[in-house]
Amino acid sequence: MKGKLFLLAVSACFSIMLCRFHFHPLLLLLTLTFLIFLLIKNEPFHFLFCFAVILIFITCYTITEFYNKTSLNEGPLTVNGIFSSIPAIDGNKYKGEIKTPSGERVTFSYMINSIKEKQAVKKINPGMSCQFKGKLIHPKSPTMPNAFNYKQYLQDQHIHWQYEVDVIKDCVTGKSNWLLSLLEIRKHGLSFIEEHFPHSSVGIVQALIYGEISLLDPKVEKAYQEVGIVHLLAISGSHVALLVSGIYYIFILSGLTHEKTKIILILLLPLYMILTGAAPSVIRACFMVMVYFFMKLCKWKNTTLDVISFTFICLLLLNPYYLFHIGFQLSFIVTYGLVLSFGIVENFSSRLMKLTVVSFIAQLCALPLLLFHFYEVSLISLPMNMLFVPLYSFIILPISILSTVTMAVLPSIGTHIIQMFDEFLQITHQIVLYASSIPFTTLTTGKPSYIILIALIITIYYLFLQLEQHQKLILPFRPTVYLTIVLITQITLPYINPNGQVMIIDVGQGDSIFIKRPFNKGNYLIDTGGRISFPKEEWEETRNPFSITKDVTLPYLKSIGVTKLDALILTHGDMDHIGEALPIIDEIRIKELILPNGFVRGELEQNIIQSANEKMLKIKSVMAGDIINFQDFSFYVLSPHVLTDSKNADSLVIWAELGGLKWLFTGDAEIESEKRFVQLYPSLKVDVLKVGHHGSKGSTSEQLLDKVRPEIALISAGYNNRYQHPHTEVLERLGNEKITVFRTDLHGGLLYQFKGKSGTFSIHPPYDEVSE
Repeated sequence: MKGKLFLLAVSACFSIMLCRFHFHPLLLLLTLTFLIFLLIKNEPFHFLFCFAVILIFITCYTITEFYNKTSLNEGPLTVNGIFSSIPAIDGNKYKGEIKTPSGERVTFSYMINSIKEKQAVKKINPGMSCQFKGKLIHPKSPTMPNAFNYKQYLQDQHIHWQYEVDVIKDCVTGKSNWLLSLLEIRKHGLSFIEEHFPHSSVGIVQALIYGEISLLDPKVEKAYQEVGIVHLLAISGSHVALLVSGIYYIFILSGLTHEKTKIILILLLPLYMILTGAAPSVIRACFMVMVYFFMKLCKWKNTTLDVISFTFICLLLLNPYYLFHIGFQLSFIVTYGLVLSFGIVENFSSRLMKLTVVSFIAQLCALPLLLFHFYEVSLISLPMNMLFVPLYSFIILPISILSTVTMAVLPSIGTHIIQMFDEFLQITHQIVLYASSIPFTTLTTGKPSYIILIALIITIYYLFLQLEQHQKLILPFRPTVYLTIVLITQITLPYINPNGQVMIIDVGQGDSIFIKRPFNKGNYLIDTGGRISFPKEEWEETRNPFSITKDVTLPYLKSIGVTKLDALILTHGDMDHIGEALPIIDEIRIKELILPNGFVRGELEQNIIQSANEKMLKIKSVMAGDIINFQDFSFYVLSPHVLTDSKNADSLVIWAELGGLKWLFTGDAEIESEKRFVQLYPSLKVDVLKVGHHGSKGSTSEQLLDKVRPEIALISAGYNNRYQHPHTEVLERLGNEKITVFRTDLHGGLLYQFKGKSGTFSIHPPYDEVSE
């Protein structure tokens, strides 16, 4: 049996990916290569078993997909729903999942209207039934390349709708069962920690005991991510192992036999999974322990590899969609890597050396997935893990449990323990924050292609083989060179890539345009987008509000390997164009800030200038007639010419030639501005017009269209925005001129990719019907 289950696990993985990606030729080739390899190795029984597993899992996935359907319809819905999970409260936002009378789950969101209502919804528990009134909407597909697919994420949980709720009333306690009782215990436990622990440590304790990360300080969480130790803030295999070992030891000391202890733990671990949120890493760790104990009780001979492979296969049989969960992937790949590399670790007698090797193996195993999903890796992750893994495993986790239990039993003592623990946590946070602030400690590679990913996996596997043979920590020369070549190839791809792009970033109601020249000769961002915020009371403030920079722009730039901007160009001072300028300046290296004459007209503009000076950016003001030169590329400034009292009228308007097309970027220029620059430049012609002011009827005049004669018009506007942009008059003008129109509200991010003098446009619509 040894090794056979591992081959079956690989077969299951191949079959599920084949189904998800519609039998992609590359996946078919890899699957056939795997099966042929088994035949060549004279393993006919292994071949037959693996082939059978592939057929079984293709059937399993097909059946799962067939039943993953919805019976609901889009639009208004009034329903008596049951809370199927613990609802989350963040400021004035109330979110969670409910189950409809038909048994279908939907996610809901509700805006809390008063602090009194906020206190009332806190009393709602899982299992309670309420009347909901609102409307069902389809989850959006990603509107930017390489963006997180929230729609697919929900569908993998058998959820097909987002429910925008306007009214929640008539809440009553429903029938209870063991699952709802556990969820209620979990809720009370989270509330207990939130009530008794300081704000600075409540998130850490909740994360370590209940797997809940919603109250983590965003700055601290970001710092942990940047230095590569954010996995410590989730319940992992090591957490479960330590907890199970401690309880096992206590049971044995109390007089229970080993057999009874194993049986009790097998029964308790499923309850623990639910209490801790049932994250894939927790399910994997608990299931492995249960399988191991069960095999011991039955006196079956097994290896750790068999246990993890059996766990992998069982979980995918229960839910094939698990395979596409990032936590599931990382949890299993690191565990597999450590198990298969056990011989390497055992070659070292020193505990410090063993810790170093284990940390190194874990980081190397996770590398392909980290680059594929997050496009970057921390260069100080290894030493930080060596320091913080023991710290969290043997100090912070035990004290978190001890302080919580003591607070519940002996509050007077628990208060002092919590206070000292909080002070200790602050020291650890400061260390992490300092480490994350060290420059050049993060390597951003961009999202690797499947070819690079396969090469990376092969070279890492080859490196492990050589390490096992050499039996020493010194990295073998040849596999290290191969791995380095693959990484350098990925890092240098932007510099050898002959393709350029113009990306109209989907920032909602606003403007942000990214330009990337071939061979990484220049990266430019025209405006940043921004959201108009209104004053809120303290109880309404959310802990981690949506940020265009953090959630849209930077992930996209990282995914294509962009780590710096040659220029940030701001057209004028409206919030929806420059509202994210300060975060952009703070988060990414910028060489030059380009502004129109008369840019500073308010506090926001002054703050941007101040931040740019602090970062020692070169600041350049331009007006009509100026040319902004970048080596062999130029932007030509057409406006402003004469300053007025209007920010929009004095928007920076620039012309450029990219990918064989002539582009006109107009900011929020209005009709009077258009008249001026058309008169100044009577021979002006363009192929692509970025429509001014999001398609407002005060821009894009017939005179402009008659003069410049564009073939394509790009409109950046928010979906169902309150300004009703783009205006029907503007759309009619564009239609009368037979101009092809692309809109971010309907088509998502608008990408023009070019090579030399030719290129193509592509869209990323939020809803499927638009793409059709």
